[in-house]
Amino acid sequence: MNRKKTFVYFVPSVVNHCPQYFTMSRLRHLPCHLILAALLLCAVGAYAQNRELLGEYRIGIVGRDQGNAIYQATYLGALDAARDLSEQYSIDVELLDFTPNVEHGGSQSASLAGLFIENADGFIISPAEPEVIRSSIEFALEQEQEVVFFENQIAAIQPLAAYIADEAAAGRLAAEALLTTLPSTGRVAILVSNHPNLGMQDRLVGARAALGYRRIEAVVSCAPDYQSAIETIHATQEADQNDLIKGWLFLGDWPLLGMPALPWKPGELPCVAIQSSPSAFMYIDQGYVSALIVHPYYDWGKLSMAALVNKLHKQQTPAERIQHNAPRVIDWRNLESYRESWKTWLK
Repeated sequence: MNRKKTFVYFVPSVVNHCPQYFTMSRLRHLPCHLILAALLLCAVGAYAQNRELLGEYRIGIVGRDQGNAIYQATYLGALDAARDLSEQYSIDVELLDFTPNVEHGGSQSASLAGLFIENADGFIISPAEPEVIRSSIEFALEQEQEVVFFENQIAAIQPLAAYIADEAAAGRLAAEALLTTLPSTGRVAILVSNHPNLGMQDRLVGARAALGYRRIEAVVSCAPDYQSAIETIHATQEADQNDLIKGWLFLGDWPLLGMPALPWKPGELPCVAIQSSPSAFMYIDQGYVSALIVHPYYDWGKLSMAALVNKLHKQQTPAERIQHNAPRVIDWRNLESYRESWKTWLK
């Protein structure tokens, strides 16, 4: 993300853009450091105005973590849309990837600060911790940066657009897919995060509604990582002395983020997972999982980029600013075509 930049400031031009700051009477009463700060702010404003006149736009994308492949898919969707719109409108759209590397200490707060330094015209973001970055988003809006949310949004903030995962529908679809392979009187165990966010809570609501309480044997929680998930599943199976659990529903795919270590043989127990990583393909190939529920990761990027460019270049606001995007089921019928999509996204 390191970029070599050269700044050349022409004070007369800056004065023309910001005459309110530079009357002689006002300059006499301003300390030198405030004059320099005003000059810098006006120069940045003039630079942004010049880019707009030339049809040059800088748009950032901030996923939750570089380690999660779904944000690479979203980035590619945004990149493809940027290329298409650049050609369609004869403009120059630059996409800045500021998804943090959480494993190495990155954060969305730092990414948003970086986008402000880069003088982005707008950005696309999936808020990981809404309250942590709320003030940064509000500051960006005050500076007239355009903001588009994807996956989820921040309450009481009005973005240009928001493309939201319908998590209740994801939970419902997962339960319905499991019911098609579950014995008629079989009961299921549901795996959830031990600190569920609103999206995870919505998944559980959707799953409960589809299954009904008579079909749920246990709802067990774990830390959202591979090792914790595997340990929790093994412990739950061992505690099931009467062999009541006839299927599993993973509301996060943490048990699928490593080599298969589930306490049953392939095809022995029906299992459905909500996917966030391409590693899940191994489990469906080997028969541990019968179906995956997926969100439109790539489409989030395309839709978000289109909304931003149309607003910045055409002054067009999306007709439907808040959209809840439906998930879909991936099973043996459409697995290969979906696998090919991931191969493209991960190149």
